[in-house]
Amino acid sequence: MFSIGPAELVVFLLIPMLALWIWWFVMLIEALRVPGHRWTAAGHNQVLYVVGMFVVGWLGTLLYVLIPRKDLKARGGTAAA
Repeated sequence: MFSIGPAELVVFLLIPMLALWIWWFVMLIEALRVPGHRWTAAGHNQVLYVVGMFVVGWLGTLLYVLIPRKDLKARGGTAAA
């Protein structure tokens, strides 16, 4: 009936995986660039979230985006000072 060829695999598997990896990498760099004092002021632990991003990959990154990122932005942004 339906067969999946190489073109479909690229579209449905490789492109989303590449996009997820790029998102993970960009969020990891962002988390690493935030100074430690900003993490402390926001009430979060930088080492915990960065290690979590490495250990559980995109799930750790999703937790970073949902939990401390908004607090870090409220405390002066996520860019390094």
